[in-house]
Amino acid sequence: MTTREYARPRSRRRTLIVSGIVVVLTLIVGAIAADRIVDSLTEQRIAEGLKSYGETEVDVEGFPVLTQLAAGRLDAVRVTAAKATYEGIEFTNVDAKLFDVPTDSSRPVGTVDAEATIPLTTIDRLAKEKASLPDGMAFDSSASGLVLTGSLLGQDVRIGIDTRAEARRILVSATTLQLGSAQVDLSTLPGFLTSAISDIVIDLETLPAGLELTDIKPADDGLRVSLHGSGVMLR
Repeated sequence: MTTREYARPRSRRRTLIVSGIVVVLTLIVGAIAADRIVDSLTEQRIAEGLKSYGETEVDVEGFPVLTQLAAGRLDAVRVTAAKATYEGIEFTNVDAKLFDVPTDSSRPVGTVDAEATIPLTTIDRLAKEKASLPDGMAFDSSASGLVLTGSLLGQDVRIGIDTRAEARRILVSATTLQLGSAQVDLSTLPGFLTSAISDIVIDLETLPAGLELTDIKPADDGLRVSLHGSGVMLR
């Protein structure tokens, strides 16, 4: 038997191995491509479902998406929006991360972590609707944080305020008071005056069930709020 006759079987084996590798790689590439297509379609479907709240960008995270859909839950979904409105409350710069998201919208989302800005105009409206903000008073931003401006006792007034989160409410309290050009000690004012500009409660009871405020920070254009919840129902 010649060397050429030995070489032929080895050559055929190499060809079969290479062909097998090509087939496997083709299947893998095809599976990845199919998964990416399904991923894109799923993101579009979620964005379409959120369209009533505003134009959103949706990113379904995790791989493969096909197995997540088969299990009926997505591992993680990120939703961002320049503007959004939920139950009459306006938000800007929305950035939400949803974990353990069911494909059946009638079931709750496992966990939600989100940040958004409530604009000054919305805070003004909510303070008038949900609290007893005096007529002529309005929220504004300053280098030192959020302030209330308006008039009191016929003079321009500027009130430094502190905000904090409590469950589904924003608590607003006065810290400083400038009446005209004079700084006024809040403790010297009559109770009926201080109660009108302090201890303001803005109720956000229309937030999705299970979602609560965890932090509030003043921003140039409003209040930057952080939210967290488990078992959150998104309508």
